[in-house]
Amino acid sequence: MDIRSVKNVAPNRNLFKKIAAVLFSLTVIVISYIIISNASKDARDTVEVLRLTEKGGLPAFTVLTESQVETYKIIRQEYSEDMVLAEKLPDVLGKFTKYYIRDQSVLYQDQLLDEKPLKNEWLYKLDEKQEVVTLPYNFLEAGGDILMPGDRVRIRVSYETEEKPPQGAGANPNAVFAQSQSKTMKTEILFDSIVVKDMLNANSHSIYEVYKEVLKLSEDKRQEVMKSDDFLKSIQPKALLLEGSGEQVSNYAKFKSLESKSFLITMLSRRGSTVIMDQLPTLQNEVESWIEKK
Repeated sequence: MDIRSVKNVAPNRNLFKKIAAVLFSLTVIVISYIIISNASKDARDTVEVLRLTEKGGLPAFTVLTESQVETYKIIRQEYSEDMVLAEKLPDVLGKFTKYYIRDQSVLYQDQLLDEKPLKNEWLYKLDEKQEVVTLPYNFLEAGGDILMPGDRVRIRVSYETEEKPPQGAGANPNAVFAQSQSKTMKTEILFDSIVVKDMLNANSHSIYEVYKEVLKLSEDKRQEVMKSDDFLKSIQPKALLLEGSGEQVSNYAKFKSLESKSFLITMLSRRGSTVIMDQLPTLQNEVESWIEKK
């Protein structure tokens, strides 16, 4: 075998490797150039949106002013249709924040309200034929923290009377008498079914509005407030706001002035009811967790 032919193989292989390396390097350079070029093109293709500049953010139901927002550029790939465009600034000014918005956050359309929500808005929706009456009650004897605005309840009243228990078939099946030597106690249904629209705390403040005020705060501030004894006291109900007909309220008025009376409140099925606190499940769970730790 000719040794010279064997020696000539190595140089050919090295040449092939060098050409392959050059081609690979050129390919990497071309691909990198394309990527960088596209990235540069995307960086130049921007959309102007509005961003909040208020230090510390804005709480819920705050009016937006020009000093609280700024124009901010983002690349088109990051833009979504629910963001507020910079050109919409005149339309945004004067609107209300729907909930707490952090500083340096891009504004979204669903974060803004045209009008500030009304306090106790359910009163504005109340039928003209319906009335609202306040009834003091014992928290522990009427469902504890299970009873919520939106629930339906049945209320019985027990009171002293000089009336003797009726005899025979004409007796009222819903009336119960308890007679002693000195007095006769009568129990009857005051409200067969009536809706709890809201509850009042010891300061006569709406408990539902207390929850709504807490929702306006940032998450950190909200948890701080909810840990306080003042907050826990503010959500302990002392009275019920009941929505009823004029006839129901007139019936209640007959017993309101009696000295010796007591009310028994029982809860009815929630089927078909709209419990207000169901709208705030996360907040309700947080409250229950703080109460359990107390």
